[in-house]
Amino acid sequence: MFAPLYQSSGLDTAEVTRAIIVPGAEARDSWSVNWITMQNIKMDLASTDSTFNPNTTSIMSPCFLSQNDITAGAGNANQLNWKGGDWFSGDFANGPTNGDNISSFDVLDALVNYYTNASMYPNIQAVVLAGHSAAGQIFQRYAAMRIPTINDDRVNYIVANPGSYLWLVTDRPHQNASCASVNVYDKYKYGLTGGIVGYSTGDFKNLGRDGVVSRYRGRNVHYALGTADNGPGDTGCEASTQGATHLERGDNFISMLNNSNGGMPSSHTVDMIEGVSHQQDQMFNSSQLRERLFKEVTATGSLQNSTTATAAPTGQRSSGSNDAPTAYSASVTLGIAGVAFLSILSGVALL
Repeated sequence: MFAPLYQSSGLDTAEVTRAIIVPGAEARDSWSVNWITMQNIKMDLASTDSTFNPNTTSIMSPCFLSQNDITAGAGNANQLNWKGGDWFSGDFANGPTNGDNISSFDVLDALVNYYTNASMYPNIQAVVLAGHSAAGQIFQRYAAMRIPTINDDRVNYIVANPGSYLWLVTDRPHQNASCASVNVYDKYKYGLTGGIVGYSTGDFKNLGRDGVVSRYRGRNVHYALGTADNGPGDTGCEASTQGATHLERGDNFISMLNNSNGGMPSSHTVDMIEGVSHQQDQMFNSSQLRERLFKEVTATGSLQNSTTATAAPTGQRSSGSNDAPTAYSASVTLGIAGVAFLSILSGVALL
């Protein structure tokens, strides 16, 4: 099974120090705005900043296809695809063959492991997962649910204008009579009261809410909010309890962090992008996000093998067993017109 993606070509992997992974949003147009925007920023920096070397940055844009894409001929029968927006929350793929219990989080794991493989990218300092809108949703949830590895300090999550959040506490800033029960409005993907995705069931069973929240607080998460983003985004009842608009939900989430035990985590940042609405190109091209995307480094020292967990294996999936997580490895081969394919192979180490 394959997940199509675009990846920078012609780079010396030993020279690459930074990888930016930027999927499409709900429209799944990875090749369009996001890929083009990142390439344009990279080339602009190369021409205006003498300290920036474009050969040190690899850009990858994976495509999370839907069933409709396959039906319409935009993908083929061997490519992973999801039902609607299920990939936003880390759900298992719908196909091929019911997805073989492969989550969109598994795909992200494989991409991160690909770039943090010391035999291929020995000098990687940062892997930046940059998401706007729906892609911001998946990265915010992935930051909470990702099974840890020894290179977690190199992984950065940019969460820009998501339509809704994985809330860390059961309280909400707003009430909605249509989903007044905590078992509804705080069910995953909006919270942590039940309904945990198969990728994370065993992990959540071991850690519980407090453990997942503590892990999330320790990760490098960068929130970016357009101050003119007054669209509703996610129209679900659960999302309405977080706020009425992208901006209000983001503000409320930041307030929740500030008011939580320990306050705003030191590894989290907030950038308010003045005058920008729900426009991913303007968000990513802001001075704040250009710095976070292409310049900031959160880890130094030698890269280690990313398949080794930092603690006892907690990557159990829907079975809830205590076995070590199944290995998913990435094999990337450049294809026609810069298209590459990620092969997700159960139990096979290709890296």
